[in-house]
Amino acid sequence: MMTDSGRAWLSALALVAVGGPALASGGASAETSSVSVRRLSALPGERGDFGSVTNFEVQPRATLNGGLYYFTGPRVESFDHRPLTLWSTDGTAQGTRSMQDLMPASAVIDPMTLASVPGRLFFTARSNASGRELWTSDGTAQGTHLVREIQPGAASGVRTPSALIPLGTSVLFAAEDSDGDTELWKSDGTEAGTVRVQDVLPGAQGSSPFLRGPCGDAMLFSAHGPEGRELWRTDGTAQGTWLVRDIRSGAGSSDPSAVIAMGSTCFFTADDGQHGRALWKTDGTQQGTSLVSDLVAGGFEPELSQFTVLGDALLFLVKDGQQVDLWRTDGTEAGTLPVKALPRDLTGTVTLVQAGARAYYLTQGTGSGRQLWVTDGTAEHTQVVSLEEAGQQVVPGFLAAWGDELVFYRAPNEWGAELWRTDGTVQGTYRLARVPSSRPFSPSTVVPFGDSLLVPDDSPFQGLSLWRLDRDATAPAFRDCPAHLDVPATHAQGTEMHLPVPTLTGGQAPLTVRTSHPEGTPLSMPMSVGVHYEAEDAQGRVAACAIDVTVADLTPPTIQGCPSELIVNTRSPQGAPVYYPPFTVTEESGGGVVTSVIPENGSTLPLGTTLVTMTARDRAGNASTCAFPVTVRDGQPPASACKVTEVRVEAEGPDGAHAWWPETTASDTVSAQATTSRTHAPGDLFPLGITRVQLTRTDEAGNSRTCEIQVKVRDSRPPVLTCPEDVTLRTAVMSGTRADYPLASAEDTVSPAELLYTPELGTPLSPGLHSVQVTALDAAGNAALCNFHVAVEYDPTSDMSRSLGCSVGNGPASGAGWAALLLLGWTLSRRKKAAA
Repeated sequence: MMTDSGRAWLSALALVAVGGPALASGGASAETSSVSVRRLSALPGERGDFGSVTNFEVQPRATLNGGLYYFTGPRVESFDHRPLTLWSTDGTAQGTRSMQDLMPASAVIDPMTLASVPGRLFFTARSNASGRELWTSDGTAQGTHLVREIQPGAASGVRTPSALIPLGTSVLFAAEDSDGDTELWKSDGTEAGTVRVQDVLPGAQGSSPFLRGPCGDAMLFSAHGPEGRELWRTDGTAQGTWLVRDIRSGAGSSDPSAVIAMGSTCFFTADDGQHGRALWKTDGTQQGTSLVSDLVAGGFEPELSQFTVLGDALLFLVKDGQQVDLWRTDGTEAGTLPVKALPRDLTGTVTLVQAGARAYYLTQGTGSGRQLWVTDGTAEHTQVVSLEEAGQQVVPGFLAAWGDELVFYRAPNEWGAELWRTDGTVQGTYRLARVPSSRPFSPSTVVPFGDSLLVPDDSPFQGLSLWRLDRDATAPAFRDCPAHLDVPATHAQGTEMHLPVPTLTGGQAPLTVRTSHPEGTPLSMPMSVGVHYEAEDAQGRVAACAIDVTVADLTPPTIQGCPSELIVNTRSPQGAPVYYPPFTVTEESGGGVVTSVIPENGSTLPLGTTLVTMTARDRAGNASTCAFPVTVRDGQPPASACKVTEVRVEAEGPDGAHAWWPETTASDTVSAQATTSRTHAPGDLFPLGITRVQLTRTDEAGNSRTCEIQVKVRDSRPPVLTCPEDVTLRTAVMSGTRADYPLASAEDTVSPAELLYTPELGTPLSPGLHSVQVTALDAAGNAALCNFHVAVEYDPTSDMSRSLGCSVGNGPASGAGWAALLLLGWTLSRRKKAAA
């Protein structure tokens, strides 16, 4: 089952693969390779370890009948130790084989002397029987033999291994005869054709010639004669060999060197004793040999090197002291000019490589770094080629020409190698192929072989081998191959390999894929390891991918128990000490973790919100953070605004009364200000009855305290009652009369008053003095009392008098009155008689 760490591992791989190397803008597609890579053969005995180069890279090579001859084997450890083996290849794996059977077992070839002319190889070899002499071969054992014993027996005709220079169908070389005279010799591969060209300096000392290079159909060389060491030429015959010119007159030597031909003119350097080391030219005759330019005024000894023909100009480097400049010449003094100064912080050597109509060179500076330059021989077009891939600088290794293109190796990491091309522009610079490699350094050279390139490199699956590179649009290639990949550790020791095989494009099925680290291979931390992939298709074409994988602790610690927020109340304006809840930290790799909390636990935090950050950092520097707000708020409510709990007021009218109340001064132990809100304002008109007034005091933190005042509006005043004056009632009825009196009046400011009479109107009253009590009662139940008197007097005539005075009419009513009156009179008279 895959763990979460494993998923994170694969996620990281996916992200890096997507962001892997892309080719420079305008270049070939990153999904295909435009060059195929095939293995020709192993390089037996070679080593591709740190800092070493192969014999294929440093030893001379020669071609014969379309095949390439080269040396391989253990490193040469001493001058006389030559354990190298001669090999040949026709560019196929089947045609690449050892040529050791060409030589007798007792003979050892001097590898530095290998040269070829049409149909024949030449080299020097040493044996106990014949010493060191010249040998030749036509590529067969039968055609391989000693050419001539220049010194018969065990003595050596070739004292030390020296260069063999082809001239036509022969080779030129320096040899020493039995008299100890070292002179220039030539050989056409036969004993009779192996002869001394000329005895330049007769005697035991000899002229000790140094071959400098071809010039037209002749060879220029320096030789020590009576005139000193001067420039000579030869066509391989005694008649055609002569002193070109005694450049430094007398016995002094001009010591000519560095011959390069441009058309019919050959350039070289020499010191005539007046101009120091200067540039000269010759056509092989004394009259045609002259000084071109002394370059640096005075008798200084500048170093001239890297002569390169570019069109109708000759480019070369001039080193004067510590400064190196690029120069050009057309063969005239006026046309010999500096082109461009190389970086002032230059370190190491510089090599000019001509490809097409341009020349290229690499510079390495202490501050300027490694730079690729391109030039057409003019200052205007001598400039740095800006090389980048995915925003990173591309640093080339050696430079080589492949036809009219410049190619170079680039090591994206210490495990892999890539072949790139450039035409001197950013758009024309891109990767051609990834080459199988596990060497810490890229190869130091490539060898053109027809339309192909041959290169030695060390495959982790097939060892140090010779590879062939061909232009091929259908070659297989790994699409996703990042140069570097950091993968997260899943435990304290590291992790296991879970890298998916990069996607393949191109090629012809079936394809065989190999990997240096199969699934589940332990990867230790914190070491870097080269993870290699190779895929070989049915045609033997090989795709390569090398990823620098570093297992690192990339997973930050996990913080658990981090709160979302904390709220703390305080009663102090300075804030409050805050203690955070406990939290736990886990580390996947098992390493130590340092935790910190800012502000520290228990710190006094001010009022308001403070962001607290918890950080957990492991030994690899990975950090997790947890942040949460802590709010310290005013938790103390302000003092109550109510100073009383009840207010009583007398009603002012039917609508109630206005009421006022006292309040406490606003105060809070934490907040500077507090505000008071009310359901009713002091002075408001309150209705009759009880009204509850709420006062809420709130501080700046939002804390509040609510209190209540009961406003009681009451009607406690009785009505204002006014009784009528006393009343006298006269009646002719002996039993009395009914109560009849004027009404009282009552006034009340709050509510209408109800008047109650005792006795009420119409109540029968007997003759005498009666008290009438009046009660005025308002809606609140307040009562006012008053009384007045009603006197009832008996007067028999009172009704008659009223009647007489009041009615003299006729009709039933009048008749009844009269009848009553008569009856009353009769009754009274009877009472008087009875009393008497």
